[in-house]
Amino acid sequence: MTPPSVRDPIRIMLVDDHVERSASVEEKLRDSGFEVISRLPSATGLLFQIEQHQPDLVLIDIQSPGRDVLESLSVVNHHNPRPVVMFSHEEDPAFIEQAVDAGVTAYLMDELNPDRVKPVIDLAIAQFKSYQSLRRALDDARTKLASQSVIEEAKQLLMDQRGISEDKAHKTLRTLSMDTNQSLPEAARSVINILGKPSGSAR
Repeated sequence: MTPPSVRDPIRIMLVDDHVERSASVEEKLRDSGFEVISRLPSATGLLFQIEQHQPDLVLIDIQSPGRDVLESLSVVNHHNPRPVVMFSHEEDPAFIEQAVDAGVTAYLMDELNPDRVKPVIDLAIAQFKSYQSLRRALDDARTKLASQSVIEEAKQLLMDQRGISEDKAHKTLRTLSMDTNQSLPEAARSVINILGKPSGSAR
């Protein structure tokens, strides 16, 4: 999700099957500086609605959120994550775990209260940003680990097949990287593709 700029109001999709409460919540949100871009009376077609409106945050309070709701949120969380706040009286730990796994940022076992909705949203946004930062850090760490593994494999091939030292193998990779305008991991993959192939036997 591309975060809204400082000047732009946060765009909210409100999903609430309680019509009167929904109207009151929308009024409070607008008074608090948020923009309610869509107010839905049910979660029917939720995935389509999110894709159509592209809200910055989804606020949900429906009587019985089913598996289809969680599946829709899971798809959104995988492709274009955004903060999701869910109010529900469902106390089943398994359901709560599934909701969190599907991308629900804040799960509250209470009903939506118009007077307390702003701090809940502020907290959910802060939690979402923190989680996304951690996820990016983890992805970066995994990428670096994978790259290092490729470099080590290429160095070992050079050492084994050319009878050179580890330091010489590393310098060879760096030289190849600079000569071919590739990153070090890319140069290492090139070496693996060439030296790692088994030689064909003559028939």
